[in-house]
Amino acid sequence: MGAFRSFLLPSYPELLLAALSFLSLAALRLAVRSRRRRFAPVSWPVVGMLPFVLANLGRLLDATTDALRECRCTFVFRGPWLSRADFLLTCDPAAVQHCLATNHGGYDKGRDFAEMFDVVGDGLLVADAVSWARQRHVAAAVFGNPTFRSFVLSTMARQTARLLVPFLDHVAAAVDADSPEGVEMEDVFMRYSLDVAYASAFNVDLDALSVAAASAPVPAIGLATRVASEATLLRHIVPAWWWRLMRWLNVGAERRLAEAKAVLDEFVYLEIAQRKSLTTGSQGGGGCDLLSLYMAWPREPGVTDRQRDQFLRDSAVGYMFAAKDLIVAALTWLFYILCTHPDVETKILDEVKSLRPSATVAATGGGGGGEHAVFDSDALQPASYLHAAVLETLRLFPPAPFEEKEAVCDDVLPDGRKVAKGTRVIFCIYAMGRMEEIWGGDCHEFRPERWLPDVGRVRHEPSHKFAVFNCGPRSCLGKNLGLSNIKIAAAAILYNFQVELVDGAVVKPQNSVVLHTKNGMRVRIKRRKTA
Repeated sequence: MGAFRSFLLPSYPELLLAALSFLSLAALRLAVRSRRRRFAPVSWPVVGMLPFVLANLGRLLDATTDALRECRCTFVFRGPWLSRADFLLTCDPAAVQHCLATNHGGYDKGRDFAEMFDVVGDGLLVADAVSWARQRHVAAAVFGNPTFRSFVLSTMARQTARLLVPFLDHVAAAVDADSPEGVEMEDVFMRYSLDVAYASAFNVDLDALSVAAASAPVPAIGLATRVASEATLLRHIVPAWWWRLMRWLNVGAERRLAEAKAVLDEFVYLEIAQRKSLTTGSQGGGGCDLLSLYMAWPREPGVTDRQRDQFLRDSAVGYMFAAKDLIVAALTWLFYILCTHPDVETKILDEVKSLRPSATVAATGGGGGGEHAVFDSDALQPASYLHAAVLETLRLFPPAPFEEKEAVCDDVLPDGRKVAKGTRVIFCIYAMGRMEEIWGGDCHEFRPERWLPDVGRVRHEPSHKFAVFNCGPRSCLGKNLGLSNIKIAAAAILYNFQVELVDGAVVKPQNSVVLHTKNGMRVRIKRRKTA
């Protein structure tokens, strides 16, 4: 190599000079262009738009939103040369409608997405074509089962009454109101949503949020889901060869992801084995929880026990990811908003006070005792302002800030942009809620009233505009259950407690496939004197 270099450079200096001149002129042209466009990422020679990602790691979602606004809702992200990391990024409702609904057959999750999100196995969240149609049919039957829906709704109210309210009451009674430390509220919601999701899936109480477990670490399965979300986002950002190399070497985020997958497998396969040992054959025994209904579904011919268990595992893990992450993110951002918008909190509190509680929970000693109120889904049906506040929170802080597809053939978007076969198309749901063209000039304001054109009536927005629950045939089957869970928890907390951010608390989104906070959300909990 040294001999080759010593021969090449003296003999052909014009080649080196030409290459340097080309790179210099390209960089100069791009630098001039970047001055004209403040937010749009520049595609530099060799490294592509990677500098944009590295420069905005602390605020990647907001930087992406700024870039999309400047690029009129759509642009092509260029990865480093030879990295195969290019994709089309959009927040255009017309593109969402086209790709996810009108021409949904022309876009799949794709093999790359399935590999990047392999923590859910071959489940519904990553399935395509025939596999997706078969799994969607089973899932639609399960979620549409009135017995399952009734079981899940009662589980939400039960876990709120026996875990969430007593835990917060314990915190309010035990912690001095002037204590600067407070309680980590996102951690509280993590434990609560894990309890609800686990009980709904397996009819087993994990009791992650019990008062007895107040000082214990978050259960391993809860941490595993968060680690998996963070590692999956990294796979979306860096070139595929890089994270595959990390996976092969078993280092960094890939090692943590492998450990998280092992934890999930241990928990879920244990529940499947225990359920099978209590029933004859492989039937679910007539239970109302998710696993029972999936186990009761007729087995297809030729499916082995191992394949059946894998299907049950993937279905349960996918459900827990979808159910738990929605509740954690939504409740965290809802209470952050309410802490910074006391007028909205007052309106919701007035509305909830006008309702009849479905149950009461005895308060612990100290601080006045008495009883706390809990509301089930039926009791909250008239609470239209609470419902609007939840939708407004999801608009600005969607739990899943991105949705991804891959073109299965050449296509043309409604704006005339051509999409080549195999192109990854990423829809930035986070940016959609912050576009003036979509939501008007006040899109950055938290205003539940935008959802209430008439008193007591919540506005319906088309899913291609409000894509929090996806759009088209892949729309979320658990949308109404998820909204009910958020409202049940929020109503119980607001009615019984005051939640205040600790002084100096800074709450920002974390870079993840789930919109967690970067440093948590520490708050002080006080009992409401009028409750």
